Amino acid sequence: MDRPAMASVFRMRHAPASVSGVRSTGQGQADPIIRVNSLGDAIRFVANAYPNYDISAVAIDCGDPSIPRLGSLEVKAVWREYGERLTQE
Repeated sequence: MDRPAMASVFRMRHAPASVSGVRSTGQGQADPIIRVNSLGDAIRFVANAYPNYDISAVAIDCGDPSIPRLGSLEVKAVWREYGERLTQE
């Protein structure tokens, strides 16, 4: 993900988002249902999910066509660039 794309994600950090594809790493545990309030919260959750969850198939969607669906590699890149600022005003 290039810097302009990451900047777009940062600008949209307050947009509603959904998280899918997160799997539990515990034996016999159900996969979690993730409820987040915004794109920034979704990115923070996924960035901090390891080692409790398998995020290899994660997808974050904010419903805005200008923001592509984010997978684990994109989430890690955005988190490295912006970190906690994603969840602040």
